[in-house]
Amino acid sequence: MIPASPDEEPTARYVPAQDSTQEGAAELSPTMTARGNRTMECMPVIAERELGDFVLLEELGRGGMGVVFKAREKKLDRIVALKLIIQGPLANSEDLARFRIEAEAAARLQHPNIVTVLGFGEINGQYYYSMEYVEGPSLAKVLADGPLPTKKAARYVMQTARAIHYAHSRQILHRDLKPSNILLDANDEPHVADFGLAKKLGGDSGQTRTGAVLGTPSYMAPEQAAGKTNELGPTTDVYGLGAVLYELITGKPLFRAHTPLDTIQQVIEQDPIPPRQLNPMVERDIEIICLKCVHKDPKQRYASAAELADDLQRFLAGEPISARSLGVFDHLTRALDRSHHAKAFRSWSQMLVWIAVIMFCAHLAKFLLTQTGYIRGVHWLVRGVQFALILVVFWCYRSRTFLPTNWAERQLWAIWIAYFLAYMVTVVVVRELMGDRWDELTLYPFSAVLSGMAFFAMGSSYWGRCYLFGLAFFVLAGLMPLWLDWAPLGLGTLWCITLLSIAFHVRNVGKNESR
Repeated sequence: MIPASPDEEPTARYVPAQDSTQEGAAELSPTMTARGNRTMECMPVIAERELGDFVLLEELGRGGMGVVFKAREKKLDRIVALKLIIQGPLANSEDLARFRIEAEAAARLQHPNIVTVLGFGEINGQYYYSMEYVEGPSLAKVLADGPLPTKKAARYVMQTARAIHYAHSRQILHRDLKPSNILLDANDEPHVADFGLAKKLGGDSGQTRTGAVLGTPSYMAPEQAAGKTNELGPTTDVYGLGAVLYELITGKPLFRAHTPLDTIQQVIEQDPIPPRQLNPMVERDIEIICLKCVHKDPKQRYASAAELADDLQRFLAGEPISARSLGVFDHLTRALDRSHHAKAFRSWSQMLVWIAVIMFCAHLAKFLLTQTGYIRGVHWLVRGVQFALILVVFWCYRSRTFLPTNWAERQLWAIWIAYFLAYMVTVVVVRELMGDRWDELTLYPFSAVLSGMAFFAMGSSYWGRCYLFGLAFFVLAGLMPLWLDWAPLGLGTLWCITLLSIAFHVRNVGKNESR
């Protein structure tokens, strides 16, 4: 049968700025279909209890595009699962094409752990395909009682991974692996169902264009959640298998927020909570296997579902697994490579280059003043010109506004407003403490420390490399008292390098998004 979890997050189909369709998980009622700004409640699939040679016995579940019935095929006198297009004869050409692709993809797969397609056809405009009826719950139903023992969870996922590897060998990518799509038969054997988002490896069905997000957000791989359809491959399904394994051993989805789009953002940007933090009964080896599957970088996952299955088999046999635990260096590398909100700032690249030039030129001028002798207060004149030029550049490159326009900018504003407030307080305190011994150069070590704190805060919120920039400012602050006359040049140079690095980073993100 095709059961469904009533609280499961809906399958999302999201095409930014073009088309948006939400395909709900089974048993979401009433089923709604969105077309652009138009939303309409779908009609009942069929009024009578018979459809050609099939007698419809009960509804098993429905989603945004299809509904599944338990049915009896009269000629052969057998029970089958019958999937119909939910709009019936009113289905559009895109839905018909996707339905046919699903049926054809599943029909090419003959594996003991994949639900077998028995037939495909059309009766009075109603398209259908019949499948073997699996008498048993889905893993989603089993999870209602809490997390599974790790050995049982490992066995389910190992057998499922073997089936998925077989599908990959037949050039079929599933793309929607989740607990509700894995059914258990009377012998407690898993069967993969619902190839509604299947894609041919090395080609395109024509139903998915770059930028379209297809799948269930909690179980999507990051490249799938980002709409990078040209990057999908076997490791995408390996991620889905890892997400299923994670939920089986912890009882919680890998990621789930209040809305599908928020969940997608978590999938792309956040690292998962290690399973042993949610369930202390989880063995270390199965946690390592699980986290390898759901690595953000596809190259760091198992290269194939077969490799995952082999490692799970080693775990079940008590043998050493091939996956290794992440060491301190691995965690450090991942922290430094992590990037958040870069897309929100990709238009800032040129602006940051100009600000970097202004910062360097202003500090160079201050350095030259200290070398040639200067009138007290000239430093502050240079500083005022510096900030005025930065504000002009900021105003021009941000469509004549100083206010933040999104959540990522609001967070950035908070960091740098705190920086400026701390700097002004520092100026007042240092001047009061030093009295007549006051000199503008004495502020530079404090300025370097405050800059380091600001960039350290940005390391966790924006780009991991900002941790390194923050550390560099701290080191510079420690060295400045030894060569105080050179402090302006050192601070300006480090600011310039930091801003240029961030500018190139956001520019590269923009180029990758354009591609």
